[in-house]
Amino acid sequence: MKKLCIVFAALGVIGAASHAQVLQSTGVENTLWTGFGGPLGSQRAKYYGIIDTLQARVDVGIFTIDGMINWGALACWNDGNNTLDNFSLENTERSALSYHYYNGGEDTNTTPRIGGGGAYNNAANGHWNTRSDSYYINFLMHPFKGFDAGVGTKLNWSVGPAPGYGNWVWKADAHIRAGGFSTAYDDRHGVAGGSNDWNVWSGAAHRYRYTPDAPGSYDVVGFVPVANKYAKTAIGARYRYKDLFQIGAAIPSGANTDAPIINFGFELHPIDFLHAAFAYEGLFQQNGNLYAGASLVFTKKLVVDAWFGWDSIDTNKSETDMAWTTGAAVTIGFPKIDLTLRPEGGINWFEDRNYTPAVYAGILARFGISRRMILSGWSSLAWGSYDKRWHDSDYAQYAQTKDYNGGFIFDIRPQFTFLLTSRHSFTADFDYENRTAFDGKNRSAWSFGFYWTYTYGI
Repeated sequence: MKKLCIVFAALGVIGAASHAQVLQSTGVENTLWTGFGGPLGSQRAKYYGIIDTLQARVDVGIFTIDGMINWGALACWNDGNNTLDNFSLENTERSALSYHYYNGGEDTNTTPRIGGGGAYNNAANGHWNTRSDSYYINFLMHPFKGFDAGVGTKLNWSVGPAPGYGNWVWKADAHIRAGGFSTAYDDRHGVAGGSNDWNVWSGAAHRYRYTPDAPGSYDVVGFVPVANKYAKTAIGARYRYKDLFQIGAAIPSGANTDAPIINFGFELHPIDFLHAAFAYEGLFQQNGNLYAGASLVFTKKLVVDAWFGWDSIDTNKSETDMAWTTGAAVTIGFPKIDLTLRPEGGINWFEDRNYTPAVYAGILARFGISRRMILSGWSSLAWGSYDKRWHDSDYAQYAQTKDYNGGFIFDIRPQFTFLLTSRHSFTADFDYENRTAFDGKNRSAWSFGFYWTYTYGI
């Protein structure tokens, strides 16, 4: 049982960011979730329904097949009288967090987007940040030791450390995502990296360009992704020699012969305490994304990670869409009391000099109360970017924005896990988010979630 606790800690706290969503060995994992919650100030809590996530991996000889599917019975509320209308049975991208801002017609707090483009409401603000893949499928071949060739919709091949984000909603790093910034960036299968409106299968050569969301387009903006996952929805190959180095390359979905796109990553472990990594997304293309990262392993109890991301490199001089992010995390272990802490922080800044930097911080924690009981959780906060012209009376179009700022997000989510057996675990969590937008409006929300996870063969 002690070994099982260690596995849960490693997957849920330390290893989640680099291996999110993809099983690492033969087995089956099924998680059934249900929950309820709503925006603060809502007249009643809303039941969300049931979502079941089934993952499986099979290794046969030199071949690996890995897949997942998300199904749910989702509660549909009547906007007119605020009652539960029916349940929708579907393969879904929904997650517990995706319900955070759903109001069902109650006080939607709509706000015009600065510069035009319509308005957004509570639901839209959290829409892209909180959705998961509805399915994925990966096929891999290992013709000789250390070499992998594969094609898939969620390969998740990565190098080096990165900000924590992109995990399933019951995992520890589900919502750290650079403090919880609002953003249109979305790395789900079937969604273009730079715009949610483009079709991933269209072959659009420039779809990997990332343009930072301008202040005022979402409530609290500032998220900048890093390119350390060089193979997502792609066909690729990599070679790993023991623990010394890894090198890999991938052709992402959407590349074409007129405008080829190649992503690659490299990781080196030259000495015991140092891991260094480099990756580039969009080789042969303008607007590529660069990543560099390193881990310093001082002891098994102390690991320091640092990273740097540069998005939309080499854009036209007339454009101002480049963005940079740098951050660090420290993993601290206290084995005598079975406690692990991982504080994380970073700063994101932009080529457009009218946009101020955005700052975030977060922390993951895990405490083994006993052999069967684990208390864990995360918390994050972020100060968003604002447009300096909002405070400049010389710009007539910003006359009504003098009191606007970058906005602020605070989120905390404790969770308790009980290991019933070596295969079954039960988790309950509470999530509270205080989100004050750039315009001063507060869109806070809360939720309870209950999870039953069955694991076999992992």
